[in-house]
Amino acid sequence: MPARPSEARRRLGLIVLLAGGFLPPVDFFIVNVALPSIHAGLNTAPAETQLVISAYAAGYAVFLITGGRLGDLYGRRLMFILGMTGFGLANLICGIAQSPVQLLAGRVVLGLCAAMVQPQVLATMRALYTEERELARAMSLYGIMMGMAAFTGQFAGGALIAWNPFDLGWRVVFLLKLPLCAAMVAAAWHLLPETSATQRVRLDFGGAALLSLALACLVLPLSLGRDRGWPGWVFAVLAIAPVIIAVFLRFEAWLTARGGMPLVDLRLFAIPTFRRGILVGTLFFFTTSFYFLFGIYQQMGRGVPPLWTGLAIMPYGIGLFLGPVCTAHLVRLRPRLLSIGMAIQVSFYTVVGGLIWFGVDGWVLSATVFLAGFGQGIAFPRLFNTVLGDIPPHQAGLAAGILNSALQVGAAISAACIGSLFFSVLGDGSGERAYGHAFAVAQWTLTAALAVAALIAIPPRRKRVTPSP
Repeated sequence: MPARPSEARRRLGLIVLLAGGFLPPVDFFIVNVALPSIHAGLNTAPAETQLVISAYAAGYAVFLITGGRLGDLYGRRLMFILGMTGFGLANLICGIAQSPVQLLAGRVVLGLCAAMVQPQVLATMRALYTEERELARAMSLYGIMMGMAAFTGQFAGGALIAWNPFDLGWRVVFLLKLPLCAAMVAAAWHLLPETSATQRVRLDFGGAALLSLALACLVLPLSLGRDRGWPGWVFAVLAIAPVIIAVFLRFEAWLTARGGMPLVDLRLFAIPTFRRGILVGTLFFFTTSFYFLFGIYQQMGRGVPPLWTGLAIMPYGIGLFLGPVCTAHLVRLRPRLLSIGMAIQVSFYTVVGGLIWFGVDGWVLSATVFLAGFGQGIAFPRLFNTVLGDIPPHQAGLAAGILNSALQVGAAISAACIGSLFFSVLGDGSGERAYGHAFAVAQWTLTAALAVAALIAIPPRRKRVTPSP
């Protein structure tokens, strides 16, 4: 491990990490509001519109653990710089795309580069701040940064398209990030200390390839099937996915038995809280489809301009930001904050669907959207505690990587499945009522998945030990 950097160097490094970690989630939120403009500009089919989200989430999910391993092997500072450089170039590819295929290819690369950046942020923060109190403060800043990313991205997407600098249209949401990425690369080069661990591991390329293939067999058929009229190949490919997952599990077990370093350490799944947390996390990020379907409903259903669409969804980002801030001091409730937050989110998600079904708008809808985001903000930080609570310290980084991958898998599957349901219900319909009906059905379906996750998240009662007489 390199020598411990000075306090000033650590603070500057933390600023660079938080600024760099801010860009990948902003990319997700900013694109949601831009989807209808992308649909109009590139004449994308509904399935291709869904894949703009799914492609990013899939690339991100598959490469997160491998991205973390690359940091251990070649240096976290170096991987942060390379990942941020690739992130900028991928945004350039998306910004100049002339066809849906080019845009989707850029989005996959964008997800891969984001997955190279994000693990270095958390791993470097852990290395810079080894004392518990310091680390807790740094992680709190990380949580606030994530909330700000949601808040900023949702508003910025609509504002940029409405502003339309240089007549770039939807392309501005990608091209504007180029100077920001360049600034992050320069800052990291000069200010970010190297914290790479001394352990050297071999990358599990076989596991990464199998997991990528399994995810593709799930996401692509679900995204493309409706537009193709659900041909036989869709179900054939879906049927192959469980087989590939089984092969992946056997391969990981074989690699572990030989003393190798698998992409996923299957021994972690013997820990009950970890198993429960991973399942909850996968279902938890089904909420992803809410963001882009809400934007499509507002712009294509109600004819709301992009700027006002960003303002309409902004209360969700504010709630996501305020949730952890308002509950950080509730020490006695911490074990139950995950289930409490998810219960609030499920309740108000249900109400959001009902309000849009009946065409209710204005402050009532805004307040309900805010409370749904507030519930998610309460739950999200506690999800990491649930997963990592019983994990041995030396495996905490790997466990966090698996959880992040599970979250993105849930996001990719949600965008594909719930998105397909939305467009199936919509059919050839048009206008606010048709879009509102399709949104409500899709919203209640993803809410059902979240309700299941909320029930699983309820901590089991600890058995009381009766003292011997």
